[in-house]
Amino acid sequence: MSYFFRQIENISLENSPVSVEIYFRGENATGLFEKQIDAKRGAVMLLVGGKPGVAYLLENDHRKPISLAEFTSFSDAHVRRIIMPDVAGRLLLLALESQMGGKFSNMDTKAWNRQVAQWKQDEWSGLAEVRSPKLHGFVFFWRGEPQKSELVFSTQQGFVGDFPKLEDEDDAGFEVVSYSHAASVQSYQCAVLRQGARHWSRGILGRYQEMVGQKLLQMLDRELNRQIQPWNITLVEKDVLDSHFFHYLMDAAHAYRSLFMAMGAQMDFVIGNNLTQKLLSETFEQVYPDERAVLQSQRLIPAAFSE
Repeated sequence: MSYFFRQIENISLENSPVSVEIYFRGENATGLFEKQIDAKRGAVMLLVGGKPGVAYLLENDHRKPISLAEFTSFSDAHVRRIIMPDVAGRLLLLALESQMGGKFSNMDTKAWNRQVAQWKQDEWSGLAEVRSPKLHGFVFFWRGEPQKSELVFSTQQGFVGDFPKLEDEDDAGFEVVSYSHAASVQSYQCAVLRQGARHWSRGILGRYQEMVGQKLLQMLDRELNRQIQPWNITLVEKDVLDSHFFHYLMDAAHAYRSLFMAMGAQMDFVIGNNLTQKLLSETFEQVYPDERAVLQSQRLIPAAFSE
């Protein structure tokens, strides 16, 4: 039985909830624990940073949240456990917390490209799941564009963070499922927060580079990367690459608050408070309204990051 990322091999462990938790805690890993209940039903538990996170009951195309205690009560006769990248964990959580929308069967590359073109035309934001015998994965679209930092597939060679070949002679068709999200869903809010923080920081760092040059931008990147080490977030010139799995919006907001506070403090030192405040404010207004709303809801605003 394999519901998600079925190409990844099972980790063989003693069938004990304690041994599973000890293993994943020791690895500080994002993981998936699947159980087959009967011929029609299964259950999954998502582990975040080595700790049990959420559990769901699966039946046909329906997902129902259940307690961790209920998940543990199911028999361990048919189980599967895998370690996943953080990006895989956060996209899987988004799928579990969302509603299935369209389902497209027997897709080929041409049909997929047509669908992607349609999503781009519609400026669709949502999650797409791709399933075939040889691969399984998710890609998050934002305003019609697939986000490279929000993409993961399991293949026979392991997890990859790019689009694999979607079909070959032995795997001629695949299935695509789209998902819709309530605005209140934590995993969706985290995704929007990542987009907003990335777009705002890109605007800030781009303007900062125009003012001080490439060398001082690189110095700023190095200092910020040193200060945000607790999280799997890195700066590469003008881009923020976030590969961390934040289970809750408040945790993601805390990490970004630390990033923007450090960014504001470093820029204050180089260009002064007045220019820093102006730079932060002008670039904040260029962020899309829905992204800006999530940033504001967590008080990630210009006034908070410059004295």
